[in-house]
Amino acid sequence: MKVRIPFHHIRFLFSELQKPLGLNEEHDELIDFDVRFKRILHKHIAILGWWSVLNILGGILALLFFSGALYYFWMMGIVWGIINLAVAIAVFDHIFFSRFRHGDVLERMEAQWHVEKLMFLNIGIDSAYIFVGLFLREHSFVPDVFRPEMWLGFGWSVIVQGVFLLAQDIAVYRLHQKNYQKADPFFDSLMEP
Repeated sequence: MKVRIPFHHIRFLFSELQKPLGLNEEHDELIDFDVRFKRILHKHIAILGWWSVLNILGGILALLFFSGALYYFWMMGIVWGIINLAVAIAVFDHIFFSRFRHGDVLERMEAQWHVEKLMFLNIGIDSAYIFVGLFLREHSFVPDVFRPEMWLGFGWSVIVQGVFLLAQDIAVYRLHQKNYQKADPFFDSLMEP
C-alpha cells in the first residue's frame, strides 16, 4: 500500500495565516463578499490546524517528561489534537475539492446563513466542553476517587480546548457577520422588485 503525504494540507497551514482578510477592500460587492467569505473560512481552518498540530506535538513531548495531572492533561490534548486535525482536514477538503459553484444572490445568502448556524452550533458545543471539563475537574476532588490526577488532568485539558474553540468560533462568527453586513445593502438592492 502506497502512503500519500498530503502536501496541499501542509502548504495550506504555512501559507494561509499570513494572508490578509481584506475586510476593508471594495471593488465589486458580490465578488468581494465571496473572496472575504472564503478567506475567513481559510483562516479558521488554518488556525484550527495549527492548534491541532501544536496539541499533538506538545503532547508527545510532554508525555515523555511529565507525570500525574500534567501527563493526563497532555494525553487528552493529543486526543483533541487528532480530532481537531481530522475536522480541519475534512473541512479543508470540502471547501477545496467540492468545486463550489457560485450561485445567485439568494444562494450566497443561504451559504452565509448556513455558516452562521454552524458557528452557533459550534459555540454551543464549545460551551458544553467547558462544562464537561469543569465536571471532570470537580470529580477529581471526590474522596476515594480512582486516579484523581487523571480526572484533574482530563478536566483541565477539556476546559482549555473548550475555551480556545469557543474564542475562535466567536471571532469567526463575528468576521462572517461583518462580511455579510458590508454586502447587505447590495443584497437588499438586488432583492427589491
